[in-house]
Amino acid sequence: MMVTLNLEATLDYTGKAMSFVEDELRRHDFPERLYPEILIAVEEVFVNIASYAYKPEQPGDVTLSVKIDEKAIIRFEDSGTPFNPLDGAEPDLDAPIMERDIGGLGIHFVKNLMDETEYGYEGGKNILTISKGKSETGEVM
Repeated sequence: MMVTLNLEATLDYTGKAMSFVEDELRRHDFPERLYPEILIAVEEVFVNIASYAYKPEQPGDVTLSVKIDEKAIIRFEDSGTPFNPLDGAEPDLDAPIMERDIGGLGIHFVKNLMDETEYGYEGGKNILTISKGKSETGEVM
């Protein structure tokens, strides 16, 4: 069963989103060694939605849903501008820092920290789902 939290899509609620996910991880005895990776991904996705999904004069909400069993599944839904963050080009990590394009590094981290990332646009909503299995390799044990 997924548990859900609806938050205003502002940077002020980033900590609350992270605490919500961490509380669910603890409640389901998910391996603590995986918390940092999951929470970094949650922070990155929430900050991106809070920063870019809505126009400043028209703030919106983020619905955060979590389901935990053999893997942690975290879903973000917003009604902001349709945008698939997974479609962006991979950042050139070999280029000198001063020559790199701005942006794209956060979602690169999310895609590499999590086992699965999926995007969909349904019913006027961006839906980004990220998941992480209990084992080091992401495989369900």
